[in-house]
Amino acid sequence: MEHHENDNADEVFTEERISEELERYRSIVLSACSSLGNLQPVSVSVHETHKVKNERPVLSVSGKQMEYVPSDDCLSSLKDIKRYIQMDEQGEGKLVLEWLGDWNVLETDIIPIFIYNAKKLLSAARSNREDSEWDRDIALKTAMLCVELFVFTTWSMDSEPEEVKAKFIRILRSYKRTFANSDVVSNLLSVAVMYARKSVSIEKEMMLIKGILYVFRNILAIPDPFVSPSSNGLSQIESHDTLIAVLDKELAIDFFLTLASSADHNRYKDLRPTLLDIIYFIFYRVPASALFERPQTWFKTKTNEMRQGRHNNFGGVYAVSTGEGTIMPVFSAKEVLEPFANLFKKHNKVRKPKSAEDGPVDRQWRTVDPLCIPIFRRIAATFIESCFNPFIGALFEDLKTTTTVVNETIPRLLYTCAYFVDISLANPEIELGCTCVLVQTHVFGQIMRNTSTYIELKRWADLEPAMYCIQQILFALGKMRGTKLDSLSEYVLSNLFYDGDALDLFVKLCRVYKPTINTRAFLEQVAKLAETFLGTLKAYAQSKAGLLVKKRVKKRSQKKKSDEKIERSGSGSDHNDEDKTQNDTESGQEMLASGDEADEETTGVVAAINEENSGDSDSDHEEQLVERTFDFSKYERAFAVNDVVKTYSHLLAPPSSMENVYPMLYRIAVTSQRPQLFFKRDIMLRLLVLFDSQFTYPHRTEVLDLASWIFRQYMTVIASPSLRNHYKAEELGNKLAVECMLTFLKESQLGTSVEPVITRHIIDLLAADDNNKSDGEKTDYVVGGDGNEKGKRIDEDTQNKMFSDSVLAPPVQSGGYDYDMNDIDFDDAFDI
Repeated sequence: MEHHENDNADEVFTEERISEELERYRSIVLSACSSLGNLQPVSVSVHETHKVKNERPVLSVSGKQMEYVPSDDCLSSLKDIKRYIQMDEQGEGKLVLEWLGDWNVLETDIIPIFIYNAKKLLSAARSNREDSEWDRDIALKTAMLCVELFVFTTWSMDSEPEEVKAKFIRILRSYKRTFANSDVVSNLLSVAVMYARKSVSIEKEMMLIKGILYVFRNILAIPDPFVSPSSNGLSQIESHDTLIAVLDKELAIDFFLTLASSADHNRYKDLRPTLLDIIYFIFYRVPASALFERPQTWFKTKTNEMRQGRHNNFGGVYAVSTGEGTIMPVFSAKEVLEPFANLFKKHNKVRKPKSAEDGPVDRQWRTVDPLCIPIFRRIAATFIESCFNPFIGALFEDLKTTTTVVNETIPRLLYTCAYFVDISLANPEIELGCTCVLVQTHVFGQIMRNTSTYIELKRWADLEPAMYCIQQILFALGKMRGTKLDSLSEYVLSNLFYDGDALDLFVKLCRVYKPTINTRAFLEQVAKLAETFLGTLKAYAQSKAGLLVKKRVKKRSQKKKSDEKIERSGSGSDHNDEDKTQNDTESGQEMLASGDEADEETTGVVAAINEENSGDSDSDHEEQLVERTFDFSKYERAFAVNDVVKTYSHLLAPPSSMENVYPMLYRIAVTSQRPQLFFKRDIMLRLLVLFDSQFTYPHRTEVLDLASWIFRQYMTVIASPSLRNHYKAEELGNKLAVECMLTFLKESQLGTSVEPVITRHIIDLLAADDNNKSDGEKTDYVVGGDGNEKGKRIDEDTQNKMFSDSVLAPPVQSGGYDYDMNDIDFDDAFDI
């Protein structure tokens, strides 16, 4: 008996049995689809024929028109199909959705059924006859089922495995082309508008409105095949612009904007996230620069003409004229500079991020149809002026009640906010008050807290739009100063700069970059935000005297203090003498502070960035909030640490975002007087790339002057074993690179305008430490001097020989990068 049962069990899981079950299941689904309805000839008048001649193509038979007529079992069949899809969700193959796509059921059956019932609903609403109540109820149920199937079949497959996504992308794109049709959009919109106009709607009607918005959201979210803006001669095969044009023609976009402007009403609370997605996907891959290249065509040449349409009585929002000119988006004359191919040939292979996270925005900007640019501008103008404050404010109010630490809606909200603030700031015709909801203290505080959470949870894809949003808010606050909104800007900035934790946040942002995890675009955003913040902070601090900041400090507990007091009581005066001697010694050696060990504290504002290096346990300290006078120069020194230098150096090869990188490097090397932080092989090699004549970038002269200034001091340090060991400097390890740099520095005046921090007379101080060493341990080489030199004197020729040999020593294995320096033509790079 047991043997017989095992045989049956084995038979169930054979491939043949599985194929038979799948075929049987497929036949059941096909039967349900075949029972939905069919085309039937319907007599039409000549007037009706002309009425539909510009709509979807129809077949005519001897004066009759073929129209789709649902069967008597249509409602039951729709329910069966919905059940099959829900059952299919429990598996992995999405077989039912795939079959529906292969059979084209959406276009041939479900859409015609919806249009048929939508017309019945509109007709019944106009007649208000009691005998049509039953027909109206059946039509409403059928329309709701059709909308549910629209949502199921067009739902994004981004969360599915790659093989499933690749299989369904073709089906989804065909659905997008199907919905980019005036007849389909107008019927969907007519039903939604009919129920939205009612002062009181029943639950089914609100569900139908929400479902129709889901459909539009899903269709807009379907990605088109990407064609790079730099591709010449390739036709744009996207259907997104076609869909936008149809939505604009049928006033669907006006409907979305009207709902968004009323989103602060409780009736539309459940629609807010869906409306946010719709607004986001309308502008998907559209660069903000395409919408404000010529702002005068956007807000000037206004006209009082109103667009005519069947939904004018609904109260749609109308924008000002966009003008008659059509403007192509202006992109950079060159693509982003490719990596220094030969120099970083191996580097590109080993340092590529392990996984490129899909952020809330696709950075691959697309070319926009010139005919659609006025439409995008009208939408953006209307949204900013009529919808931004109530809509965005309502969404942030919703976030207060959320219980989840991480919400998928938040990054998209932050990006959308930043995107439209970016557009508004570039157009002087837009009043600053149109986006002032973002600069309210509680909203800005939410954004800062979310940013801090993303850093702690290492959600880098979500962090990027948060940084973009903060950057645009800072721009807006700076622009508000001196205007009628000056008091609001003053209040927000004073609260921001008073919070020491907020100031710490920007230092942390400059230290989180990891080349194997984060993208280059992420790092560029970090550099932009840091420079924007420091510029705003500096301007504000200069305008205020006695600026205070609240910071967290750790003080020793009373028990720890009493224990130390008891220990010191028995040591007497000898202990004090030792402390005095030690302090004098440290003061004498202050100018020789190591780049890795000294001045790591972030004095004035940032507290204990490197707490992990402290020997005291947290139990011995009590955290307190204290007020301190803010010193901007001390806060700048918080960025002069190894992690920040290493992070920014990744933007040097190839050079990018130099308008934001150069001020930070100058701040670290010159202002904070810490050029020794650059004396690492990887960083110095990246500095070499800046001299390559093939690269052009902003502030090139200033950048090369700073790099030369660093290299001159690097050569000084690397020539002395004592200085080299003291600063932990690493050799370049490439003979050709060093010879070219030496020749360049000898013939060029770059790097001489600023007094060096590290000079050769420092060797005399180091040599003084050798007095207690044996003669064999003295390895310093004195150059120049004042007659009291300590150490061994050498002539100029011997010094140069040892200098070159030291620089050309084998490289220290840092375990980070593998450059092929011999692949670059340094003679050409340095114009030698």
